[in-house]
Amino acid sequence: MRKKLVVPGEVLCVLEEFLPRLGSFVNGEGKVKARVLGEAVYDLRSKEVSVRPLKQIIDLRAGDRVIAEVKDVQDKIAVAEAFLKLPNIPLKYRRTGVVIAKRNDVLDNLLGIGDIAVLTVRGVYRGINTFDVYSPGCGVMLAICSVCGNVLDKRDNILSCSRCGNKERRKTVLKYGNLDILKQLIGEEL
Repeated sequence: MRKKLVVPGEVLCVLEEFLPRLGSFVNGEGKVKARVLGEAVYDLRSKEVSVRPLKQIIDLRAGDRVIAEVKDVQDKIAVAEAFLKLPNIPLKYRRTGVVIAKRNDVLDNLLGIGDIAVLTVRGVYRGINTFDVYSPGCGVMLAICSVCGNVLDKRDNILSCSRCGNKERRKTVLKYGNLDILKQLIGEEL
C-alpha cells in the first residue's frame, strides 16, 4: 500500500489504474480525483484508491439516532433540525430533515413546534434527511406549549402547561423532561 497527502480535486490516477472508493470519485474524463483533504491510500492488491480524511466527517446514515429541534408541524409532515448525533456527537452544521406521518395518523399528536425530540434517521437522499418518530425509543424529550411557549410538564401521559393550563398530547420518550440527561448530551447550559 502506498500513501500520499492530497487535497480535494487533486488527480490521484486514471480509472484504468485504480478503482475509486471512499473519499474519491471519477470525473467525466476518466480521472480519479480526491473528494476530501486527506491521505490517499493505494491498495495495489485490489487496485483500489481511497482517501482517508484528516478530520472526522460526521455523516448521517439510515439507522442513526439524533436529537433534533422541531421547526414546523403540519398534519402529515414536520420539519426538524438535527443538532446532535447520539451518543453525544455534536454536528458542526445542523441537518434539516422531514418527518412523514404514517397513514391515518396526524403529526400534531406526536410533535410540536419548538420541541426537542429523539429521532431515527430513516434515510438520506441527495442531502435530504428523512426522520422517523415511530421507532422504539424515539419521541419528544422536551415539549413546548403551543399557547405560551412554556415547557410542558408530564402528568399521566398528558402534557400540561403550569403557566396557562393548556393540555397537549405528544409521543414522549421514557425519560421525558429530564434536563440533566439533556445537558449531558448537549454539553451546555439550558
